[in-house]
Amino acid sequence: MKHCLTKFITYSLVASLSLHAQNKNSDKALMDSTVVFKEIKGMVAVEAEYFFKQSANKIRKWYRISKKQHVNVGRDEDKQHVYDASNNGYLEILPDERVTHSDKLIRGENFSNKPGEVGVLNYKIKFNTAGRYYVWVRAFSTGSEDNGLHVGLNDEWPESGRRIQWCKGKNEWTWSNNQRTKEVHCGVPHQIYLDIKKAGMHTITFSMREDGFEFDKFQLTKDINYTPIGKDQKIVLAKGKLPKPFPEVKYSYFKTISKALKANKSIAAQHFNMQNTNFYKHGKYWLAIHPEKHKEATTTTTFNFESGNYDIIFVGVGENDGQSNFTLSINNKIIGSYSPKIAKRLFVEGKPYNKTWENITLKKGDKIIVTAKVGTDGNEYTRGRWAGIVFTPFGKGKSIQNAPSSYTAGN
Repeated sequence: MKHCLTKFITYSLVASLSLHAQNKNSDKALMDSTVVFKEIKGMVAVEAEYFFKQSANKIRKWYRISKKQHVNVGRDEDKQHVYDASNNGYLEILPDERVTHSDKLIRGENFSNKPGEVGVLNYKIKFNTAGRYYVWVRAFSTGSEDNGLHVGLNDEWPESGRRIQWCKGKNEWTWSNNQRTKEVHCGVPHQIYLDIKKAGMHTITFSMREDGFEFDKFQLTKDINYTPIGKDQKIVLAKGKLPKPFPEVKYSYFKTISKALKANKSIAAQHFNMQNTNFYKHGKYWLAIHPEKHKEATTTTTFNFESGNYDIIFVGVGENDGQSNFTLSINNKIIGSYSPKIAKRLFVEGKPYNKTWENITLKKGDKIIVTAKVGTDGNEYTRGRWAGIVFTPFGKGKSIQNAPSSYTAGN
């Protein structure tokens, strides 16, 4: 008994020290105000974690999150979202006490419609050109109570910087320039901007509107028609030196959704027969077609799981040089065909590139057949890339796909 008690005390002490170590310095600035970012040709981008100071942070504080830097501060129910974050890290304002609309709203604590009141971040930028700059912010929102932020300039908070809002793009890193209004809760485009009246050094500030907000990157542009894509906007310094990027996080989207429910069954593309199919292995996870050699490929495998009714999720890959076409058949009977939409990047996985067929009856021993055809944009060909098939209980197909993509490449 004494030994168990000693072991418990030791474990508790180690856990406490570990928790302290996780939180230690994750709220501290990585640089001071001598590091200055630079606007060039009406454009400037900055990582959220490159603030030089945070203030008004007694009630809520911004914490840096990366592969090796985790935090545990009060209530925080959602998972970490390091994957696909620019620079492999981001900020979250914690604790996150208002997760759902039914949680009590406490003004000035877990919600602030007054800019500059709670959780203020500061960034130095040298502007070579005066004028109106539209502010874009990349954020990860999982609900309706973690999707608001304010932006200001030189300790002032103009109306045009209040209530940046996210409604679309839930559960993935998403850019927004929308301003929430009384009439349009999801926000009006092009209404978030800052007027830089004189060229020179200025301080850009952000403050919390809702706790639990996850902040990855921001970009200022003079072009009202510009929309950032992805995470690869170039960071340019006027002076100073940036720290090393955080370590990269990689995982498989297909594996993630395959394990989203215990009852899921799955067959990875590379577990299908490849001999004489015209497919080849692309990387660790995909099958693909060499368009110089073939324009179509077909492969088969056997359904060796329990008989029953399933939702079938075909995990395809979006490509930027056209639309591949995929056909799924069971015992030579076509279930359906689809073409993933054209991606804005070289290739990318994720929910927008999948296809779900609901309530499909399958018997153990059935023959699963996948046929892929390459597409083209008139100049280049796609490669018919795909990751695999998930068989989930009937009614669950659409609910398990909200994981970040496992890989994106190129602009």
